[in-house]
Amino acid sequence: MAKKKKATKKATKKSAPIEFDPEDWAKNQQEDTPEFLALRAENKRLRKKLSVAGATASLIVRAVHEALDEPPKFVIPKPPPQKKMKLDEVAVVHVSDTQIGKVTETYDSEIAAGRLMEFAMRVGRVIRRHQTYAKVDELRVYLGGDMVEGELIFPHQAHLIDSSVFEQAVRGAPVAISNMILYWLNFVEKIHVLGVPGNHGRPASKHAGSHPLTNWDSVCYQVVRLMIEGPDGDPNRDARKRITFLIPDNWYAVDEVLGHRNLVIHGHQIRGMIGGPAFARQVMGWRDAVPEPWDNIYFGHFHVYKQGDLNGRWWFCNGTTESDNDYALERLSSSTTPRQRLQFFSEKYGLTADQPIYLTHALERGRG
Repeated sequence: MAKKKKATKKATKKSAPIEFDPEDWAKNQQEDTPEFLALRAENKRLRKKLSVAGATASLIVRAVHEALDEPPKFVIPKPPPQKKMKLDEVAVVHVSDTQIGKVTETYDSEIAAGRLMEFAMRVGRVIRRHQTYAKVDELRVYLGGDMVEGELIFPHQAHLIDSSVFEQAVRGAPVAISNMILYWLNFVEKIHVLGVPGNHGRPASKHAGSHPLTNWDSVCYQVVRLMIEGPDGDPNRDARKRITFLIPDNWYAVDEVLGHRNLVIHGHQIRGMIGGPAFARQVMGWRDAVPEPWDNIYFGHFHVYKQGDLNGRWWFCNGTTESDNDYALERLSSSTTPRQRLQFFSEKYGLTADQPIYLTHALERGRG
């Protein structure tokens, strides 16, 4: 009997549980089937995408920190004197599709920066005129995306830029935008800046599998914020607090101006012709789909300065700082005059003024 128990113990010791390895099973059972080979290829492709997306995100984070090693020096203007006025208004500027880094016959990074400063000065003059009959001590700045040109949005783009997307997003565009915003402190007490990403800010084509929040426009906005806020110990630190920022981790932002709510997107989300039935259905669909209520919608992307009314909700399509675009000329038979948008809002009436700010076709550089 004792021997029998011993034998049973020995048998129990030998029969350890068998671990199931699905990869080993798949290798032995169906490695030659078309379905298995297709799944293996897809798995490899997705792993590669994840690796590229992670590397790109790390590069962008590092780029922001590197850009601040030698931050540019800015002059912070003092608050302007304000007269006592009965009517309070807020100014709104829509700045989009600057595509700093792009090169055409009449456009490059230097011209883009010059036009942004020209825009800043013309807006300042209009605000000053407006202040003769209304109190305007606040400015909202809507940065609507495609502030940079990118590198890989279309196949031959690398031949049409004068700087890398790194230079565009952490040096060229932020310095030009910061100079523009700081100049407006000469005319208003406070400025609120919000920025949404555009399609040219993507690190690669839309089918490349990058993370949706990995966008060079967003990097540009964060660098602008860091440049304007300045380093600790800066004597102008308090003056810099007159400028606040909203950079959402989203494709849209809603800004409330004296009780009137503005939805800001880039515009590449829109399908079909601007102002057509499909456009109207999509825009009015966002009325219910976007969680926050809104009254007016702002977008760019199309490089066409237009506006319209949809059942009491205004839509505003912004222009561009470009003066020529080969794609638009060849494919769409369209050319444009560089312009951006300036508006004024009051609490009682909402939008009180909407006007384009036209920009010089080309700076004095021997170009037509």
